[in-house]
This record gives sequence, structure tokens and C-alpha cells, in this order.
Amino acid sequence: MLFCLWAVDSHGHEGRPVYVEVTEEATGEYGVKWKIPPVMSSGQEPRIRLNGSRCQPVRPLSRTSAALTGYERYRCRDDLADLRVEIDYPFSNPALSSLVIFERLESPTKQFFSSPEQTSVALLTQTDGWEVFSQYTQAGIAHILKGYDHLAFVLCLMMMAGTGRRLVWTVTGFTLAHSVTLSAATLDLVRLPTPLVESLIALSILLLTVELQRHFKNERVRSLESVPLSLTWRYPSLCAALFGLLHGFGFASVLQDLGLPDDLKLPALLFFNVGVELGQLLFIGAALAVIGIALNASSWVRRHFKAAQRWLTFGLGCTSAFWLVERLMSW
Repeated sequence: MLFCLWAVDSHGHEGRPVYVEVTEEATGEYGVKWKIPPVMSSGQEPRIRLNGSRCQPVRPLSRTSAALTGYERYRCRDDLADLRVEIDYPFSNPALSSLVIFERLESPTKQFFSSPEQTSVALLTQTDGWEVFSQYTQAGIAHILKGYDHLAFVLCLMMMAGTGRRLVWTVTGFTLAHSVTLSAATLDLVRLPTPLVESLIALSILLLTVELQRHFKNERVRSLESVPLSLTWRYPSLCAALFGLLHGFGFASVLQDLGLPDDLKLPALLFFNVGVELGQLLFIGAALAVIGIALNASSWVRRHFKAAQRWLTFGLGCTSAFWLVERLMSW
């Protein structure tokens, strides 16, 4: 019951950035549209402005507060060297990144993905390779560490694989599989509806928790009877790879929300995937370190370790069941 109550406040991940689209509608005329994720309290939404020494709004701004979606039109003169988008938060930014799309009449479309601390985006600068590496790697790490559903799945894989070579092969299978579908979906080679993917991710966690509970139950009678190991338990790397294909579509939906720079699309995709893997390894390393310290420090923990795994699996199963119902109802 406690885990079920905790599941009410648990969630997956909010990967959507503040989206701003700047379009040159006529020579010197720019339209600015924006969309802000509805994760902020009323009155704390940022104000979106096109700023430049020779840019003015076509009409006086009539809004007295910010809005989740909106549109403004600006008239700019020839000198656009300092043209930029300003994202003004009335209080503080709750870790929202930003994606700015800049479309000009006779120039290719440019995309700018910025980290939360960057609230001023210059539109006429060239995208730097190091900046793409830094931003997309950090975005990948942040996404996996905030994606509690993905972390829950990885935790189930760790309990199934144990330590040593089995864990290495299991993590490798998951990594390779979700890298394939992440790349394919981001490059528009394959596409699945996001609500379906999110629901199936919750279902994959639920199926693993059921398999873990069945194994823990059989383990108690295996010394008395001949209970064969399931295919999932014998080959955890195969299970990780199959479900990893599904989780890759979930990673791709976030990366599609972030956008990719047209001139550095493949490097940005690679760095985001690297960030996801680094975040995953950080989580696995931290979990193994905590478990190792607890087992070495206390004989009581060693005696009750199996029971703790069973209760943890039960809690993850309750949470994933809640996620599944919640996501199915949101279709």
C-alpha cells in the first residue's frame, strides 16, 4: 500500500523544452511563436521576446502576463548582428532547456538547443562543435537520470543479471538495442506513436517485475524440486536487447522534442546517445556501490538481502502498473 501511495506522485520524465520559432515572414518582418511545457505554476511562465538594437514589436505588447503559447510580430531593420531570443523568467528557471528554430527567407533553417542556464540565444552565430558535444551530452545524461521509468527498468535488469559477466552482457545488449531504435526514429526511418511507446515501456517494467517475483518464489523450492530457469533468466542479455529496442523509441521522442541542428545532426545524435550511456553507467555504478557498502557493513543486510529484493520488485511492479494505467488513460 505504501508503494502504491508513492506511485501516485511518481512520474516518468519531462523532456520537452521551451519551444520558440522565429520566422521571417517578409523582408524585415519576423513572427515569433512559442510553446512552454505546462510544468510551471501560474504566473511563473517565462516571457519570450525577440531582442535587437533595431527590432521593435509591430504593436505595443498588450499582455500583462506570460502565456504557455503565444505569438508576436516584430519589425527589424538591416543591421541584425545582435538579433537574439530572450527567455525572461520572473523568478527562476525550473531546469527547462530551450529549442529555438530560426527560419529566414533565403537561408537554411537553423536550430539552437540551449541548456537551462542559457536564457539568451543569439540567432546569427554559427553552431560550434564543442557546444553541440557539451549540450547534447548533458541533455542525454539529464534525461536518463530524470527518466525514472528507464531507471526502474535498468534496476530490474541488474537484479536479473546479478554481477560480473552477466551484468556486462545485459547492459551491452540494452545499450546496443536502444541505440539502434534511437537513431532510426530520430532520423525518421521508423516512427511509433509516443503514447504507445510510453505505455509499452511501463508494461516492460511490469513484465520484468512479474518475472523476478516468479523467480524469487521458485528459488525457495528449487533445492527440493527441479524447477527449470526461464528463458528470460537464462539469457538476460537477450531480454534486455528486445526491450531495449522499445526504450530506444522513448529516448527518440525526447530527442525529437529537443531537435537536431541541421548542419550537425549526426554528431548531435551521437553525443545525446553518449550522454544516455554515461548517465546509465553512473546509475549502475552508484547502485552497485551502495549495495556493496551495505552488504559489507552489516550482517543484518546480508541476511535480509533477498527479502529486500522481493519488496523492491513488488514496489517497482506497483509503480509500473500505475504508470501503465495512467498512460493508457491519456491516449
